Amino acid sequence: MIVLYDLLFLLLFLGLLPMWLAALLLRPNLRSAVLARLRSPGLGPPLDRSVWLHGSSAGEVDLLRPLVATIEREHPGVPIVVSAFAISGYAAALKAFSRHRVVFLPPEFSPLIRRALKRFRPRLLLLVESELWPNLILSAAGRGVPVCLLNAKMSEKSYRLHRRLGLVSPALCKLTLVAAQTDEHAARFRGLGVPDSAIHVTGNMKYDLASADDPAALRTALRHRYRIDDATAVIIGGSLHAGEDAALAWAAGSLAADGHRFRLVIVPRYPAEAERMRAALANCGIDSVRKSALDDGSARLPADAALVVDSMGELKQFYAMSDIAFVGGSLLYRGSNKGGHNLMEPGILGVAVLFGPHNFSFKETVHDLLEDSAGIMVRDREELYRALGSLLAEPGSARALGDRARQLILARRGATDRNHALIAGSIDQPFARRERLRRSA
Repeated sequence: MIVLYDLLFLLLFLGLLPMWLAALLLRPNLRSAVLARLRSPGLGPPLDRSVWLHGSSAGEVDLLRPLVATIEREHPGVPIVVSAFAISGYAAALKAFSRHRVVFLPPEFSPLIRRALKRFRPRLLLLVESELWPNLILSAAGRGVPVCLLNAKMSEKSYRLHRRLGLVSPALCKLTLVAAQTDEHAARFRGLGVPDSAIHVTGNMKYDLASADDPAALRTALRHRYRIDDATAVIIGGSLHAGEDAALAWAAGSLAADGHRFRLVIVPRYPAEAERMRAALANCGIDSVRKSALDDGSARLPADAALVVDSMGELKQFYAMSDIAFVGGSLLYRGSNKGGHNLMEPGILGVAVLFGPHNFSFKETVHDLLEDSAGIMVRDREELYRALGSLLAEPGSARALGDRARQLILARRGATDRNHALIAGSIDQPFARRERLRRSA
């Protein structure tokens, strides 16, 4: 099968070569990423019996943080490699795992994969979610390396495609462990040939990313900094994309016209869009101030002005000072495999959570929130306006909604520990058999 996968890789590479060449010329960051995947020195010096973890994008790499921390604590001294496919994932891994080996995932071509396996000599290969790389799985399994898929998920669409093509099943059969998020995901892997004995349902590791600390102290400090009294409701739009800012601005302007008293915080998904979002607020009669202007002392925050956060990495703390959160990336359709941002960040803080209908990346979380009446879905700006108005009219309802979300998330934590319990033996067990396989390869 490896020969077949290599052939498919080469055919795909040649077919896309013109597009790749154009992209490499126009995007220097992509050019450096491609070179890093191909260069042997980019893999670093040889390691001895490492644990190799792989996630594609920044979100999947983020999932690995609690697991890596557990491996560091429970298996001190074990070399750790973290690989990523996307440029954003690689950047996130460099930031989160600077003390470990961070690399780009080698291309799905067996000579390059074998080179990485020889360099890292992994005792265990851990993939997350939907990272199904057949050549990587088969090459590692052929060297006696256990390959595990953690936080495993597979959409119904992907399942039907894999059933029809049959290309992934030979590799899936080599997986040592599939730790699925739900019974439905487990059933799809089972239907593609993964042995039942290898499948476990352990929950969603995303819940373990949410800090369970009491947010009260941070809430008090931030409200004091921005001169917001505790009786004033704070509505935050978190990770907003284009169009969502206009919808929230219209809803907020309408609520203010109705006589509701609140403060508005806008956190764009991309800080570069802060000025455009300020224009959307102005179109609805809402003054705003950029956080950077407050920080450098060039502006003050009037009592009726919205705060626009034009910096990275501060969304979580602004959730902590809020009462109601509308989480962006979800109101408008952005593609069949896109949608939504982290609903657990505000939920674990006891903040009432609102979101749009497009939540591809957090479907299970949305299902759980709606099933437990712990979140509200809005489909357009009118529904957003009505939902916000209802929560503002009865502050107790917002607190109750946030409390239900926090309890739901707390109850679903623990997938990382359950997954570690399943792989701990593979990290600690003797390696004589695998060493013989490696030397004969």
